[in-house]
Amino acid sequence: MKKHKGLFICLGVLIILGIVAFIGVKKLVYPDSSKNKYGDRLAGIEEHKISDEVISEMKETFLKNENVIDFDYVLTGKIIKVFVKVKEDTKVDDAKALSDIITKNISEDDQKFYDILYYITCEGENDLYPVLGSKHKTSELFIWTVKLEKLPEEGEENAE
Repeated sequence: MKKHKGLFICLGVLIILGIVAFIGVKKLVYPDSSKNKYGDRLAGIEEHKISDEVISEMKETFLKNENVIDFDYVLTGKIIKVFVKVKEDTKVDDAKALSDIITKNISEDDQKFYDILYYITCEGENDLYPVLGSKHKTSELFIWTVKLEKLPEEGEENAE
């Protein structure tokens, strides 16, 4: 037994290190499910609820516009997503101008809490759509996507 005393000590240390390593890896791979999956990123969301009345009013205002066909709304965490479908012949600038409906219906305080994404699509085929506008909570204006021109196919020359 005395001959193997050092071996038993090494084996004991290795077993303890193995258990500690297993627990550490388990905590990395399987996070605590009792905590909110968003962490504390949603702190304060209870004070900034978007009411059904606000959404209904926004929907009514969008649908009153002659160019708007459909409206949808999704709230995910701190992101408000507004989906609007317009008629095929609607000018992009006219569709972008409808973003004022969003900012007029959502209070300034809530606009400083939520990011807003505004998706515009159209019925039928139109190369100008879809258009995406985004407004960060710290910004006062929407930032718009730009439709890129079609890139030349391989072998085609760029006509300049």
